[in-house]
Amino acid sequence: MHPVSHQHHTTYVHDATACEECDLLIPATPLEVGQASCCPRCGHTLSRHLPQQELLPISYGFAALIMFVLANAFTFMSFSAKGVGQEMTFLQSITTLVDEGYLFLGAVLSLTLIGLPLVYMGSIMLVLWRVDKDLHSNALRSLGRLLCRIKPWLMVDVFLVGVLISLVKLMGMADIKMGLSFWAFVGYTVLLIKMISSLDQMWLWQRLFGPTEARDIDPEAGALESGLVGCHICGALSEVGSHSCSRCGGKLHARKPGGLNRTWALLFTSAILYIPANVYPIMDTVFLGDDSPSTILGGVVLLWAMGSYPIAAVIFFASVVVPLVKILALFWLCYMVQRGNVTSPLGKLKLYRMTEFVGRWSMIDVFVVAILAGLIRLDNLMTIYPGPAAVAFAGVVLITMVAAMSFDSRLIWDLQQGERERE
Repeated sequence: MHPVSHQHHTTYVHDATACEECDLLIPATPLEVGQASCCPRCGHTLSRHLPQQELLPISYGFAALIMFVLANAFTFMSFSAKGVGQEMTFLQSITTLVDEGYLFLGAVLSLTLIGLPLVYMGSIMLVLWRVDKDLHSNALRSLGRLLCRIKPWLMVDVFLVGVLISLVKLMGMADIKMGLSFWAFVGYTVLLIKMISSLDQMWLWQRLFGPTEARDIDPEAGALESGLVGCHICGALSEVGSHSCSRCGGKLHARKPGGLNRTWALLFTSAILYIPANVYPIMDTVFLGDDSPSTILGGVVLLWAMGSYPIAAVIFFASVVVPLVKILALFWLCYMVQRGNVTSPLGKLKLYRMTEFVGRWSMIDVFVVAILAGLIRLDNLMTIYPGPAAVAFAGVVLITMVAAMSFDSRLIWDLQQGERERE
């Protein structure tokens, strides 16, 4: 446990659980406000006792909803060059993709920037508002499970970084002004991040349905070897063979279904898509009738030639290096587990955590294309269109994210347990 603050003395005792990353059994642990409980074997944070967990998420969520409305009520960005100007609203970054026939990209942006964040905010506010009132338990469980599943797909912060990179790309060729909606979107992003960070998942389930049955567990044993399985959604322990969690109703699996085969299949798919994503143009710029397609690497080279070295480095790292390294890292982890390599389990787990953390940030280039295509629509002077690589690249990012989620890091530690048993 790592104390952070002791401003309040209310104690919260999180249930006995199993670490979702290494499967070690963790006994019930009392936490003061500001403290966190971490797995002693792999360091994974299990639960945090955050201050005012019932009030702050509602406050942040309500403020974020106001900022979201404002982000759609005014001009987001304006662009003017040689006496010709164009304004863009936030929604135009999505509708332009749909108008050009890129329905998949339009759907991705709609879900990650609007649909899922609104569902997430609404669900948290409803659950916490009704926590001491009557709300059907099945509805509570459904909303709670939904919160946990859509959280990794919220990408408003990635989109904001994409906006800033778009500004750098355009500053050399035109006058760019940020509208009121841009600043509202900044507030929306900050408040959504604060809302997410102000609520602890395990605390929420315990607050809704109470603590689980006390269990006598061996804190040095794994859950599976003790005949138990930990729920990945609420952390409750159940007997191996149980089909659903008694607290949250989520499906239980001692190990993620599909084993390594599902991860292998997703990785091969993303590796195939990585080729057209880098070979075909990610956007086409039509300037005075002259069509200039640009690949991802071509855009990096152009930014470098313009002297925008930090932005060129960010794009190169996020759009070229990260997807490739993530694919290779997951390939290597699957190979090591499949061949039974037992060395350095913590090192392998840290590599896996890195692939999970950085994966979503590769969407920056897709968002940059959406912003530029929505903003630069000067028919007789210059127009930017999404290229075919944008679809392939979005597929690479999304599929590698799913591949990382399908990989079960507990398999790494199962090898350690098997080695100890053979000894």
